[in-house]
Amino acid sequence: MAELYEIKDDEGIVLEVLGPDDEPAGDGGGVTAGETPSDTEPDTQPDTGVVEEPAEPTDAPDVVPQAAPSIASRASWGARYPNGDLTLSGPAVEVFVHHSVTAQLSPDASIAAEAEQMRALESVGQSRFGTGISYNVVIFPSGRAYQGVSWNRRGTHTGGRNSTSRSICFAGNYEVNQPTAAQISTAAAIFGAGKGRWWTRSAPLAGHRDVSQTACPGRYLYARIDDIRTGSGSTPPSPGEPGRVAVDGFWGTATTRRLQQELGTTVDGVVSSQSVAWRDSNPGLTTGWQWVADAQGSRVIAALQRRIGMDSGQRDGKIGPRTIRALQGYLGTPVDGVISRESRAVMALQRRLNDGRV
Repeated sequence: MAELYEIKDDEGIVLEVLGPDDEPAGDGGGVTAGETPSDTEPDTQPDTGVVEEPAEPTDAPDVVPQAAPSIASRASWGARYPNGDLTLSGPAVEVFVHHSVTAQLSPDASIAAEAEQMRALESVGQSRFGTGISYNVVIFPSGRAYQGVSWNRRGTHTGGRNSTSRSICFAGNYEVNQPTAAQISTAAAIFGAGKGRWWTRSAPLAGHRDVSQTACPGRYLYARIDDIRTGSGSTPPSPGEPGRVAVDGFWGTATTRRLQQELGTTVDGVVSSQSVAWRDSNPGLTTGWQWVADAQGSRVIAALQRRIGMDSGQRDGKIGPRTIRALQGYLGTPVDGVISRESRAVMALQRRLNDGRV
């Protein structure tokens, strides 16, 4: 059996403990009820596959999930190692909240940066236990969620309970950092949607510290577990799938949604309050642009202006020749201050968005 893996801070306080369950016992290496060795029955479920569960007549249907929360698949972040070590049948009976004690990304971090951190977290689990990433789902400060080990596969997150529980992990260190509102909202949505699906409707939500000698999930996150348990929440669009946009040189709703997702602004596909004076001279700006006489500007354009290095005094949230020239220069395309049909600048932007960056 692999040893427990403790992550400590500079003062020796244990922030996280990772450890596998004991190997299933039985004659000839048999398995316990509800488990299937991966070498005899490979995992044929999709990465976010749903495990069928028996009816639970004694559980009150307090939450009936209507749709899956938005969780990016393992493929979207480039999973390279095994998807756990056992296929599990039936729902979990407990859910535990963890923190990763890895890099603390900002809420406006790019999808590419989050994917890189997912691979780093996977490498930790692989190096310790040889079964890939330890956690079922990982939520970043942006609120975006990524599938770790699949819901129907056994991870290495809560020693002694890995076969009967599932894990929700917040990326970062919440002994010293506050979780973002977006993270809490996403976790609440996932916990609610999982009832009667990935775990029983009566499955409790607890912190890792409740069952192990550890500070995990950190004092600030632990204080928000009730908010996760009782909240409804929502999740932003799944990063990278099916959010890839067509590289066609037309800036419409789909391109705006991906840009909003990448820049961490409200995701609605709308560029609000733009000056109608620039509409006709920029035919490459198509659906989702709100043209008005008295423009106030849009948060996504202001965030873009900041990203491309425009001076603070020029970040008015409005598209126009000055902003377009700055964007074209930033993207390395011809600078003429116009978004034409099949715009080379828009194509370059769309390629960057599909790569998870701006």
